Amino acid sequence: MNRQKRNPNLGERLHNPLNIRYATQNRWKGLHARQPEVKGFCHFIDDDHGLRAAIVLLKNYVMHHGLATLEQIIYRWAPPTENDTEIYIACVAGRSGIGRSRRIDISAGSMDLCYLVSAMARQETGMRFVPAHVEMVRQRFGI
Repeated sequence: MNRQKRNPNLGERLHNPLNIRYATQNRWKGLHARQPEVKGFCHFIDDDHGLRAAIVLLKNYVMHHGLATLEQIIYRWAPPTENDTEIYIACVAGRSGIGRSRRIDISAGSMDLCYLVSAMARQETGMRFVPAHVEMVRQRFGI
């Protein structure tokens, strides 16, 4: 059988699993020299740096913006003005196993953030990362 390779989507090409938008004030580690690359999205040098940025952003949502639940986080990440937020929440909750109204534990021993990032990457770009890989990134960068 002759199978054609599919072309990588924007998130894959930019190593940006959660489609983080570029902002000059965010000096992410591992940004590609050319910013913004396409449509205002960050371009990272590899997937792990894109995951690192996502982890940092989501931790900031919890620590600095008081967004404690999956539902609160996603309403900010994927607002109804740009997305079908209810479907996004349902998909991420289903893939992560985290209930929409359960508090996200971001402490070092918890895997909540890893399951959340993994499920959000799949929803945003179709990129698949097992939560253990996200945890490895978290440990590698000390976040």
